[in-house]
Amino acid sequence: MGRSRIQLYQTNNGPCPYRDTGTWENLSFYSESLTPKSYRALLDQGFRRSGRSVYHPVCSGCKLCLPLRVNTALYTPTRSQRRTWRKNQDVEVEVRPNFFSEEHLKLYQRYQEDWHASAITPEDYQEFLMNSPVDTEVMLYRHQGKLIGLGWVDHVEEALSSVYFAFDPDHAHRRLGVFSLMKEVEYCQQLGLPWLYLGFWVEDSEKMSYKSDYRPAEVLIKSEWISLETYLESPHESVLAF
Repeated sequence: MGRSRIQLYQTNNGPCPYRDTGTWENLSFYSESLTPKSYRALLDQGFRRSGRSVYHPVCSGCKLCLPLRVNTALYTPTRSQRRTWRKNQDVEVEVRPNFFSEEHLKLYQRYQEDWHASAITPEDYQEFLMNSPVDTEVMLYRHQGKLIGLGWVDHVEEALSSVYFAFDPDHAHRRLGVFSLMKEVEYCQQLGLPWLYLGFWVEDSEKMSYKSDYRPAEVLIKSEWISLETYLESPHESVLAF
C-alpha cells in the first residue's frame, strides 16, 4: 500500500456527524502514498480518506454507514436531475491536477462559514484537501469566469472516488451539489471508468441520504457489493455492513 509504514489506531471523535444520536468512532491510519490499486482495495473494505488519514467507522452498536458506488455506465438521471443539468449548461467545468489557490481557499472558507457555520483556517484546508496519498484532481466550476464551485476526486483502479464539493452560497439555487455529481459521473464515462465511489450513505441521515438518488448503485454489505435495490427490499435490521 505505497511506501508508507502503516499503523492502525482507533479514535473516538465525539458525536456522530451524520445523525442526531450516536458516537463517531474510527479505525484509521496515516499514509503518505497509496497506489490506485491499494486505495481501491481499501474502498472495497469500507475505508475512506480525509487528507492522509484513511479511516473505517467502527461505531459501537451502529452499522448504518454503508459505502455506496454508482454504476456510471448504466447511470440514468432522474427527472429532477435532468432539470438541474439543463439549468447549469452555462457553467464551464475544468479538470486539473489538485493545486493550491487563494481563490479556492476563499470559496471553501465562505462555503463552510455560510453553509455549515464553520470557521476554516488555511491549515485546515491544507490538511483536508491538499494533503493526499493518492492522485487527486480538482474540478473547477465557473460561471462567466467566476469560480462558483470546487469538487475533488481521487483516481483509483478503474474508478473515481468523490472526495468533497464546495460551492458559492450565492448560487445555491443552481443545486450545484447535484450537478457536480452528474459531472463526476460524466467524467468517469469519458475516462471509461465503471464506478464512482460516493463514500458513506446513511439512509436516515438528511446529510447523506441524497447519495441513493444516483442509480443504479451498489452498497457494501459484509465485504460484498450488492445492488442498492436489493438492500432496500431486504429487512434492514438483519443486514450488517462490513
